Amino acid sequence: MGITRRVWVHHRANDNEGLKAQIAIVGASGLRSVGKIVIKELIARQKPELLLELYSYGLPGVYYGPSYLAPASAAGVEIGKGGIVELPGVRFYLLKKRGIIIVDGYQAYNPQNQYLLADKVTDLLRDFHVKRLFSLGAQVIEEGIRCCATDPHLLVEMQAYGIKRTHVDRFIGFSGLVTAMGHNKGIEGVCLFACTSQNAADPEYPDYTAASELLVKLSEILQLDVDTSILEEKSRVESKLREEAIREEEKRAMREKREREQEEARGYV
Repeated sequence: MGITRRVWVHHRANDNEGLKAQIAIVGASGLRSVGKIVIKELIARQKPELLLELYSYGLPGVYYGPSYLAPASAAGVEIGKGGIVELPGVRFYLLKKRGIIIVDGYQAYNPQNQYLLADKVTDLLRDFHVKRLFSLGAQVIEEGIRCCATDPHLLVEMQAYGIKRTHVDRFIGFSGLVTAMGHNKGIEGVCLFACTSQNAADPEYPDYTAASELLVKLSEILQLDVDTSILEEKSRVESKLREEAIREEEKRAMREKREREQEEARGYV
C-alpha cells in the first residue's frame, strides 16, 4: 500500500495564533507503554489545555501486535468515556504556567506514514516556537535512566542529572522520529529511556515502576511538581500480582513434578 498523504488538524483552543512554548514533551505507545504512561499521567495531574488534534489516514484504530513495529492493523475509532467515539489521533496540550507543550503521540501503521506524521508534528512544534523537546521511551539493556540527544552539549547537560548516555543504537517509532526530524527544523532534542524488562506475551504491557522513575527524572529536569503516588500504587499492585502469578506457576510446576513421579512409580509396580 502506498503512502496516504492526507493529514489534518482540528483546533480545540480558541486562538492558537502567536502561541509560544519553549519546551515540548513527546510520548507514544511503545515498549512496556512507558512513554505513553508518563504522558497520560502528566495530562491527568497537570490538567493542561487541549490545543489541537492531528488526524491522519495513516492512524489505525487497532493493532494486532506491538504498535511501534508496524504490525497488521485495521481502521477504526476509539470509544471514550460515556461511549463517545473518537478518531485516533495525536493530541497537543499546553501547560500554560510553564510554557510546555505535551504531545500525546500515536504510531502510524507503516514507515511512510510515520514520517508524514512526524513531519507535521514537528512543523506544528516549530510554529509554536518550541526550542527543545524531550521524547520518552524505554529500553531493556541498561540500568537506570539513560539518554541520547541531537547535540553533544545536551548529553553533557543530562549528566548533571545523573543521566548517562545510552549505548542502545535504535529508538523505534513515533517519538524517536519526531526528535530527529525536529532537529532538522531547529529544535534540539533529548530522548530519555527508562529501564524496563521484556514481556514476550505483550511487549506493551504497562510497566508502572519504569514510568514512575522516568516521570520523577523528567520532573527534576523541568522542575515540575508531579505527584507520582498513583503510579507507585499501581506499581505495588502490579508487583503483588506478579508475585502471586510466580507462586501459582511454582505450585503448578510442583504439582506436575509430583504427578510425573507418581506415574513413574506406578510404572515399576
